[in-house]
Amino acid sequence: MMSTEPEFSPAPRIPTQQTPGTGTPEADPPADSRAAVAVAVDNPDAVELAPYTIPQVPAIGWDPASSPRRRWIARGLLGAVLAVQAALSLRLLAAAHPDEAAAMVAGRQQLAHLLHGTPVTTDLIDRIPGSPWLYPPLAGAATNAGGIWGTRLLSLGFGLLTTVLLYSLTRRLFNERVAICGIAAYAVLQSTVVGGFYGAPESLAVLLVALAAWLTVFTARRSPALALTAAPPTALACAVAHSAAFAVPALVLLALAAARPHLRPGPAALRALLLAAGTLLLLLPYGQLGKVARWSPSQGNAPGSAGSILLGTVQWGGLFTLLAVAGTVSYVRREQMNEHESPEDSDAATTRGQRVLLGAVLTSTALLIPAVHLWTGTSGALFRHLGYGMLLAAPLAGVGLTRLVGAHFRHPQLGILVWVALLALGMEQSALRYQNGPDSGRLLAVLRAHAVPRGHYLTEVDGLAEYYLGSVSKPEQWVSARAGTDYRDGAGTQHHGTDGSTAAIRDGWFTMVVLDSTAPEATDRALSAALTASGHYRLVAQFTSPTGDSGTYKVYLKH
Repeated sequence: MMSTEPEFSPAPRIPTQQTPGTGTPEADPPADSRAAVAVAVDNPDAVELAPYTIPQVPAIGWDPASSPRRRWIARGLLGAVLAVQAALSLRLLAAAHPDEAAAMVAGRQQLAHLLHGTPVTTDLIDRIPGSPWLYPPLAGAATNAGGIWGTRLLSLGFGLLTTVLLYSLTRRLFNERVAICGIAAYAVLQSTVVGGFYGAPESLAVLLVALAAWLTVFTARRSPALALTAAPPTALACAVAHSAAFAVPALVLLALAAARPHLRPGPAALRALLLAAGTLLLLLPYGQLGKVARWSPSQGNAPGSAGSILLGTVQWGGLFTLLAVAGTVSYVRREQMNEHESPEDSDAATTRGQRVLLGAVLTSTALLIPAVHLWTGTSGALFRHLGYGMLLAAPLAGVGLTRLVGAHFRHPQLGILVWVALLALGMEQSALRYQNGPDSGRLLAVLRAHAVPRGHYLTEVDGLAEYYLGSVSKPEQWVSARAGTDYRDGAGTQHHGTDGSTAAIRDGWFTMVVLDSTAPEATDRALSAALTASGHYRLVAQFTSPTGDSGTYKVYLKH
C-alpha cells in the first residue's frame, strides 16, 4: 500500500523591489503613524487568503503619557520619600542650638508685643538674619504650644511641604520618574535633614523659594504677566531670611528657561524682567531691599578658612552636586524619551541651547553659595545656606539618577548604589551636626548655678541662657556680646557696641561673661583682652566639642 505524504506549499514570500542598476532594495515609502502597511504575497494557486498586514512599529515600547496608574504609583512613592525624610529628621534629639534659642526667645517677645503690646526687652532681635516680624512670631507661637519640639515640628512641616513642591515642579519640567529620583536624593541630604528639624528662618525661606520656583514652572506656558505670581514668595523669602537672596538670580532666569521651549524669546525674556521688577518693588517697603543688599554671610557667623569651607561643601553636597552636574551634561548632549511625558510632541521638544540654559540655571546656585562663602571667609551657617542650591539642583540630580539607571530600569543597581551613598552620608553628617559642638547642657548647669536675680550677664552664646534659664533670670539681664551694649563709664563717657562691652568689663559691671570661640574674631579677641586686663574675673568653666574643632565655651565669673 502506498502512503501519500501531505504536500506543503512554500511559505509566502514578501517580494522586494530593487532599484535598477544597483541591486539594492528600495526604501519603504513613508506611512502615517497610525496606518497599517499592506504587504503583497506570492499566490500562484489563486487561493483566497486572509488579509495580512504589518502594523506600524511604535517609537518606544511603552506609553510615555501620564496615566492614573502612573500618578497613583508616583504619589505612593512620594509618600514613602516623605516618611523617610521625616524619620531622618525626627531622630535628631539634642538641646537647642543658640540660633534656635535666639529665634524662640525673640519670637515669644515679638508675639506678645503683637498680641498684647508687651514691650520687647531682649536684644536678640538683631541676631535674626531676616525680618523679626515674619518667622520669629511663628516660632514663638510654636514654642508656646510645644517648646523646642513645637518649633522643630514647624520646621519639619516646612521641609515636607518643600519636598512636595519640588516633586511637582520637577514632574512638570520632566516626568514622574525624574521627580521621584530627584526628591529621593534631595530628602536624605544633610541640609534637608537638619533644616527640617532646626528652628531657624531658613526652613521657611527654602519653602518660599520652592513655592516661587513652582509658580514659575507652572505658569511657563501661559501669559508672561503670570510670572508676577512668583514675585510675592520670592520677596517674602528674602525678607524672612536674607540668605534667600542666593536663589533670586536663579529664580529670575528660571522664568526665562522654563518658558523658552513654549514661548518666543521676547515673551520668555519679559517673564524674567517682570519677576525681577516685581520682587524689587515688593522689597522696597520698610527698607527690606537695602537690608538684603547689605547682607553678607559673615554677619553673625563664624569665620573659616578656605580649606574648611571647601571641605564642608564637598562633604555636605559634593556627591549630590556632582550628580546634578552629570545630569546637566547628559541632558544637554541628548534629550531622552523617558524624561518627558510626550517626547513626540513638538511643543515639548527643546533645542540644545534651551537645555544648556535650563541646566545652568538650576545648578548655578549650588556652586554660587560656596563661592560667596569663600569670598567672605565664612563657614558659619554654610550647612543651612546650601539648602537653596540643593533644592534648585534637585531636578537635574533626578535626571542624572535616571540616566544612571537607564531606560526601562536597565541598570537599577547603579541608582541604588548612589542613593544608598547619599543616605549614608546624610545620616552621618546630620547626626554629627547635632553632636559636634560643646556640651550646652553642662554650660547651662554652670550658668544656672551662678545666676542671681539682679545680675548682669554678657554672652556670646546668644539665646541659650535666655531660653533655658527663664526661671532664674529675665531675657533683659543677658546682653549679646555679638551686638554689643551701650555703657556709660565712671567718667561719664558713653560707649557703644563692642567698645561698650569692653568698658563694662573693665569696670566689673557684668556678673558673668560667657565667650564662644565661633563668635566674630574681632569681638572675641577684644573681650578676652578686656577680661585679662580688668582683674575682676576668673575662669570657672570651659567646654570644648568632642572633636575639638567646633568651638569652645568659656565662663568667667566676677570675684
